[in-house]
Amino acid sequence: MNEAVDPDSPIGQTARAWALAVVGEDFPPERSRLLGAWLDADPLHRRAYEQAEGVILMLGGLGASLAAQPAARSIAPQGLRWRVPALAAGGLLAACLAIAVFALPAPAYETRPGETRQIALSDGSQVTLAPASRLQAASRWRPRTLALEHGEAFFVVAHQSGRPFTVQAGDAMVRVVGTRFNVHHGADQEVRVEVEQGVVQVSDRQEHRAVTLRAGQTAVADARGLTVGVLSRPDLAGGWRQGRLAYEDAPLAEVVADLNRYGQRPLTIGSASTARLKVTAAFDIAQADRFVAELPRVLPVRLIADGRGGRTLVAAEPKRAPEPHAR
Repeated sequence: MNEAVDPDSPIGQTARAWALAVVGEDFPPERSRLLGAWLDADPLHRRAYEQAEGVILMLGGLGASLAAQPAARSIAPQGLRWRVPALAAGGLLAACLAIAVFALPAPAYETRPGETRQIALSDGSQVTLAPASRLQAASRWRPRTLALEHGEAFFVVAHQSGRPFTVQAGDAMVRVVGTRFNVHHGADQEVRVEVEQGVVQVSDRQEHRAVTLRAGQTAVADARGLTVGVLSRPDLAGGWRQGRLAYEDAPLAEVVADLNRYGQRPLTIGSASTARLKVTAAFDIAQADRFVAELPRVLPVRLIADGRGGRTLVAAEPKRAPEPHAR
C-alpha cells in the first residue's frame, strides 16, 4: 500500500502549491505543461498531488461554519494529518470551486460522418481527425497520452526530450518521441499504424510483443498479433487526407466501416461470412459510390437497395449448373 507523502516535505509543499494554483488562477497551456512534467517526473509527485487535491475537495464540503472559527484545525483524511488554518469566506469559495475544476472530464475530440478536424494539442503536437472518429486525452494534465476510441487520425508529434507521446487504440499501444504517423482503429478492433516520418514503437496492450517501425513501414495489430508491412511510399501514410483509401487483403467489414465514415448513403453487410471477404483496392473517396457498384464484379456479393437510400451487401446466390437437355 502506498504510504502518504509528508505534506511539509518539499514534495508535499510543491504539490499543495500546484493544487491551490489550479483553483486560484487561469491555467494557460504552458502552466499545464509544467504541471504535467512535474507529475510525470516521479511517482511521489503524483501521489502527493492527489493527496493535496483530496484535501481541497474535502474542505469544499466543510460548510460555512469553518470560516467563522479562527482557531487552526487538524484534519486527517486516510490517516494523513494536514495542519490547515481556518478558511476565510473567499478561501472556502475557492475550495468549493476546486470540486468543479477536478470534476471536469479529460479533453475529447470527435467528428461527424464526412467531417474532418484539425486539433492543436497544448504540447505543440498536431492531430488531423478523420470523419466519424473520437480521440480522448488521458487527462487535462497529460496531453501526450491519448486514446483513439474509433476511427482514424494522423499525428504530427512535437519532440519533447524524455516525454514520449502515446496513443492507445484497441489492444495496440503506439509510442513515439517526435514523428508523423497515422493510426486506424477499425470497427472489427483491428488497428493499423502507418509511419510517414520518424520512428514508432507498436505493442500489444500487455506489451508481450513490440515492433519498431520506420518511415514507410506499417503494422497491423489484430487477434493474430502484430504483422509488419511496407508502404509503396512513405507519403502514402494516412492517404485519406489526400482523399484516397487503400486496402491490401483487408476484410470487407473494415472497408464498409470506412466508407460509412465518408459517405452519405449507409452501407451494411448482410452476414458475418460476407463481412470476412478480403479486399485489395485503392480508390478516391469521391468515387466511393462507383467502387461500391463495382464490388459484385470482383466479390461473390450482390447489392440490394433498401428503399430509404441505404444499401446492403449480401452473399451472391451460387450459379446453378445448366440442366442437361432431355432426349
